[in-house]
Amino acid sequence: MLTFISGGARSGKSSFGEKLALESYRNHIRGKLYYIATSMPADDEMKERIIRHRKDRGGEWQTIEAPIEVKPCLNQIEKGSTVLVDCLTVWLSNRLYIDQAGWETITQEVSGWIQAASRRHLCLYLVSNDINEGMPASADSVASYIYMLEQLHQQLISASEEVYQVIAGLPVKWKDD
Repeated sequence: MLTFISGGARSGKSSFGEKLALESYRNHIRGKLYYIATSMPADDEMKERIIRHRKDRGGEWQTIEAPIEVKPCLNQIEKGSTVLVDCLTVWLSNRLYIDQAGWETITQEVSGWIQAASRRHLCLYLVSNDINEGMPASADSVASYIYMLEQLHQQLISASEEVYQVIAGLPVKWKDD
């Protein structure tokens, strides 16, 4: 099962995604409960945030740091597990600007996530930011990044059974197959 969750910065999307994943895990108790973190502890603020988030999630979660390659992690996770990937926005930045990956590589990786989730019977929850709702980007690189992120959103939404958008802490369900 694939669930896509989006929302603005600090909207509550990650907390909501964690809640959904934890409920799914507890209701089905098969496999394990994983949190795949895509951010890197680049500064003291981020390091503190990571520590706080791990503490808040509790001991049921097994955290995997995967800022660049998520697909190999999904392929190695125990079948039937529940997995939260947080977040697609940061992962895309890492792939584009650190790894220097091209668009075809990125879309193939995301297709691999979908295939791994299906093949391994994972309950996969994907969290991403809505960043295309403000003023149009004036810099070409920013506009290109937003366009790519929105294309990935569309790819994942079409494959998802459930789609949510979190606005000011309130989840809105847009798709329920």
